[in-house]
Amino acid sequence: MSFAESFWTANYESGVSVLFEQLQHGIHENEDFIQLFSKRMESEIIYSLELETIQKTSSKSSNKRLTNDDYVSSIKNSFQRFNECFAKEGEYHAQVANSIKELVIAPFSKWCKEHEQRVEYSKTAIQERYKVFKSQKQNLEKLQKRYFNRCRMLEEFKTHYTEDEINEELSDAEAMSENQVDDENSLAEDDDEVYYLDGKQYDKKAIKSLLTNILKGVELSSHKIPILGTYNNVSLGSDITQWLIDNMPELKGNIARAEKIGQDLINEDFIRLIGAMNTKNFINSSQYYYQWKPVVFEITKLSEFELQKDSPDDQLNRSSTVIKSSQFADYLDDMKQALGVSAIDYKDRSQLSKLINEVNKLDSQYYQLTVQVDKLRCDLEEVIMDHLAFMQKCELDRVKAIKKVSYDFIACFSKGVEFIDSIYQEMVLIEETINPINDLKFLIDNYATGRFKPHVILYDNYYNSNVKQTFGVDLSVKSRIDRKVVPIIVQCILSYLDHIYPELENDEERIHLWTKPVHLSKVHQLRFKLNDINDTSKVHTILKESHPIIVTNVLKLYFMELPDSIIPHDYYDLIKSLYQNYPSNSSEKETHESRITGLQNVLVDLPKCSLATLDAILTHLGRLVNIIGSKDKEVSKDLEKRLAKEFSSLVLRPKSEDLGSDYLTSNASLNDKHQYNLLIDLFENKETIFKELRRRNSSRVSSASFERHNSSSSGPKEVVVEKSKKRLERKLQDAMHTNKNKETEDERVSRDKENGHKKNDLSISKENEALPPPPEEPKTPPSGLKRSPSPKKGLSSHLKENERKSFGKGSKKSSKKDDSGLATKQNEKKDEPAGEHFKNKKEDGVIVVD
Repeated sequence: MSFAESFWTANYESGVSVLFEQLQHGIHENEDFIQLFSKRMESEIIYSLELETIQKTSSKSSNKRLTNDDYVSSIKNSFQRFNECFAKEGEYHAQVANSIKELVIAPFSKWCKEHEQRVEYSKTAIQERYKVFKSQKQNLEKLQKRYFNRCRMLEEFKTHYTEDEINEELSDAEAMSENQVDDENSLAEDDDEVYYLDGKQYDKKAIKSLLTNILKGVELSSHKIPILGTYNNVSLGSDITQWLIDNMPELKGNIARAEKIGQDLINEDFIRLIGAMNTKNFINSSQYYYQWKPVVFEITKLSEFELQKDSPDDQLNRSSTVIKSSQFADYLDDMKQALGVSAIDYKDRSQLSKLINEVNKLDSQYYQLTVQVDKLRCDLEEVIMDHLAFMQKCELDRVKAIKKVSYDFIACFSKGVEFIDSIYQEMVLIEETINPINDLKFLIDNYATGRFKPHVILYDNYYNSNVKQTFGVDLSVKSRIDRKVVPIIVQCILSYLDHIYPELENDEERIHLWTKPVHLSKVHQLRFKLNDINDTSKVHTILKESHPIIVTNVLKLYFMELPDSIIPHDYYDLIKSLYQNYPSNSSEKETHESRITGLQNVLVDLPKCSLATLDAILTHLGRLVNIIGSKDKEVSKDLEKRLAKEFSSLVLRPKSEDLGSDYLTSNASLNDKHQYNLLIDLFENKETIFKELRRRNSSRVSSASFERHNSSSSGPKEVVVEKSKKRLERKLQDAMHTNKNKETEDERVSRDKENGHKKNDLSISKENEALPPPPEEPKTPPSGLKRSPSPKKGLSSHLKENERKSFGKGSKKSSKKDDSGLATKQNEKKDEPAGEHFKNKKEDGVIVVD
């Protein structure tokens, strides 16, 4: 457990806020310790002064015998020695106070101040990145809304005309645009504008090259003049002159000619003097500022702001101004549309091409901004991940620092007299009770908000859904788009790893592929390369260029970014209840068999893509564990546990793990062990479970269409889903109570004889297997994709049409191989060495990509 895995929420802010709230409490704890030690130091000073005062007061006693040097007695000696002891004790307490100040308070106060600065730095860095991401995401939502509105207007416009009229209008608009381009080209050819600088003639191409070089070589900034305001794109007269001397060989270092060119720049209306009365003459001075006019940026095609080297504050102010102006423009457009000012005239066919151009432009802007926002999202995750790891180190150092300063504080008393030894021993015991690791674990256990769960920004095209993205798309939707039971990216990665294993030197490297962590930025780089690729050969080419450890982590990230886990979250409570009633740590055989039977009853109703993907992952990992186990059983057992821990939250997770400030519910989700136990059972009993699942799926193929017809005609979709859930719960309850209701063989036979019935000599478990399987649970549409209503076809009809076109004969062929759609596992040779097995059996159990 760590900060980097425990403080994530859907909005990226709540979990981090909870962590920094607790870190702020730690800063207050530091201050409390400083105040505690300071009060003890003050008490030591006061006590030492009081002890010294006793001796001074005693020296002024009225008893002359105590002050007479010639008088000798035991009473006088004892009195003087008492005073000396008090004085020595006072010196001791003064030394303790000084030690506390110099060795405890001073260094610890300095360290606490630096720790507070580190925490504040990380908090500010994350907040700034989050503000940028949040702002851009809001802009993306607004742009999506405008894009969808334009698409609806276009579709509404098309309904007023026939298809022939629309095609005619489009061809007329295309011809008109071609004529307009020809006119622009002819005008461009006729543009023979000439400019003169230092008596030399420049055409438009030459002046563009010269001005571009000057803008890139001379420093541009913003210059603020009182009352008048701030001027952008400003350069000093001395900088312009110096650049002309250094970069124009024909001037031969002549300052006068350079100043003449500067004067010609004013005459050609390229620059103007600001902040002075003389606006006609060019002056070579660092006190005179010249602003480049907009015509220069029109000629050079450069942005007015991209070349400026302003301070961060100036850039932020300028960006804010641009954003506000853009928002104001969007606000005006929305107001015009609301008032009907910009409403489309459906009687004017000429507006069709304008609408199509607007839709295409908005679509391009929407896609580009989606990619940009998703990139910002990944950058934000990387920053949060780095700072969470940094904050964990800082918090651990803080607790260790308190332990160290406590030891230093106690050391100040270690040289004391015997009468304070008991107090010293008590403080030593208190110091020994400080445990930094347990304190850090307590913080995580009690205030964690959720595991790392990325939330992908999906591009939602108006007509086609998620055809350009792979990560974050629902598993069932992606399998249908790929026309594969298991998505292409999962097949390619597993196939690539099967060919990589024999090339590795030893089993330790093979284990590191799945257990060694990789920095999130490297994983994101490979993710973006694979995100918009559906071609198997291209995927394999990219994978071969990447390190295998990054490939395995990309596979984990793919399952993390799914809207739902491989086993949907609807099954979370059922499986949790199963493991609560039949715990995995039970040594009873009946409990184990009932739990496995319950898993079979639960998993049989999984969607085919989820079941096939789960089978592919378990087959691949199980084969790796078995091959490594042929050499060392303990290593393979440890690998199995580590893989189960890695994939527990990927295979099954609750509906929402990021519950914000609801600490109790969040901790219950994070501390659940049944996900890990589920993976252990799947690894150890895979053949038993999936063999039964294949048998049941093959037996229900003939009745699948009839069940689907009944489910679709029985009422609303919510009612069907609710009935399926209740049926699944009843089935699980029956499986969990199977052992309680078993009858002995003799009782069954005697009862059959009394009733006159003839039974086959079969066990109760065989009878249960012969029962007809329950109807398949209807598949609900993925919750991760929310579609806007389309005037044409929706996503489901688009995908169904593709399925009818593509699956036809292919689905029949694949059903002959395996009706359940599950990947099969070949028999393994356990006695064969690991390396030889990989070399001889590279194709065993590999999922072949079509």
